[in-house]
Amino acid sequence: MFHLIKLESKKNKLGWFIKGAILANIIILGFLCIIPAIENSEGIQTFKTTTEFFTISGAFVRGIFIVFAAVLISKMIIDEFKNRTILVTFSYPINRKKILSAKLILIFCMTFITMAISNIVVIVCFIGLNQIFHFTSVISFTTIDFFAEILKVIMFSLASAGAALVPLYFGMRKYSTPATIISSILIVSVTCQSVGPNFSLASIIYIPLALALIALGIVVSTIRKIDCIDLD
Repeated sequence: MFHLIKLESKKNKLGWFIKGAILANIIILGFLCIIPAIENSEGIQTFKTTTEFFTISGAFVRGIFIVFAAVLISKMIIDEFKNRTILVTFSYPINRKKILSAKLILIFCMTFITMAISNIVVIVCFIGLNQIFHFTSVISFTTIDFFAEILKVIMFSLASAGAALVPLYFGMRKYSTPATIISSILIVSVTCQSVGPNFSLASIIYIPLALALIALGIVVSTIRKIDCIDLD
């Protein structure tokens, strides 16, 4: 299986994903720095607590990479079925289920790893820049608090990476890239939105966790049916 995942990685040339992740980190960090800087000049404090900062930064990162995962699903799976190039892959003496499983494992792992690393990078960079430019005075916590937040980031990233596979269902129905991307945006709106000034769905891990369980069912069902799909 590892060999198949490695081959899929080489085949799809995923360097664009890494470059996109780096650019996304820069953009997210820019937003997190610019917004409080502008609002501070107007006498408004954006981040009222450290927890609020972590929630907002995490929502930004997870939202972007859930959409990134949908793009991966489209390029690696949906487009191949739509253009029937998957027939070449299925002509190899390898079980179809293993091929599709390798693709999905690669998508999940890349989404989880980049999401977790990006969260940590954005947090650390903002804290460093805040020491210099003083965007906000509420970012204050102990080392124990920091590592507790990192653990929380990893848990949210794991659940969100699983939830990011839900668009597979919508994309495979008619091999539609737009349906895949749009469904990912809907997932972002459900998992990362705020409801009022003091409540945010982005802080509730049970939502992406529930979606991850749904995604698991979708993945299992898709893999089971792969041998029955007629591509001729």
